[in-house]
Amino acid sequence: MTLPLKFESHRWLREPRHGELLLALIALIFVQSCLSVENVVHRVVLNGFFFVVVLSAIRSFSGSTKRMWATLLVGVLAYATSWANEITEIMGLAIASDLCFAMVFFALIHAVGVNVFCEGPIDANRIIGAVSIYFLLGLLWAFLYTLVELVEPGSFLFPMPASEMPQNTRLISEFIYFSNVTLTTLGYGDVVPLSRPAKMLAVMQAMLGQLYVAIVIARMVGLQVSQRRENAEE
Repeated sequence: MTLPLKFESHRWLREPRHGELLLALIALIFVQSCLSVENVVHRVVLNGFFFVVVLSAIRSFSGSTKRMWATLLVGVLAYATSWANEITEIMGLAIASDLCFAMVFFALIHAVGVNVFCEGPIDANRIIGAVSIYFLLGLLWAFLYTLVELVEPGSFLFPMPASEMPQNTRLISEFIYFSNVTLTTLGYGDVVPLSRPAKMLAVMQAMLGQLYVAIVIARMVGLQVSQRRENAEE
């Protein structure tokens, strides 16, 4: 009699649902645009939202408890180093924080991808997961861009001099914007990659963004429509 109860108590971990992850990602994008990076409290809130995204994706690791705890540990380390950077403004802490966040979002993309692209019928949850991966790609690249700028200052041309920005958090805010407009190939041109690593990352992201939407999401939606027609005919 205890086994069914045990299963039910862990059912929320066994059945990944991607709706809350997508909502957290959309909330992060809207919230970061409303926060002032000159305000310390706002910067802490922004870093907190990154960790909320990590927590909302926890169920995607249902197949590997070790990976789940490892990702959580790296996420806590990323949040802790970002806090320490706010206090000390040490460049090494900023780089460590961004590197940890980049590792976390890469792990989330892999975990969600395993659930989305496994065998089985295509349902709304899988499509939502595929859309979530698209948003996660934008965040991953934002941290990669930030790492490039921190390691090689002057890799990007900003609307205002980089020297007028806070060391790390303002860069994150700017690069979330730049990453999303590059992912969608919108490209307003107000932030421009200058160094070779920056240009390479921008080109790779633009190509990946177009191919992902055209091939992955469109294909999944098409398969879902086809499955519905087959079920209706039966």
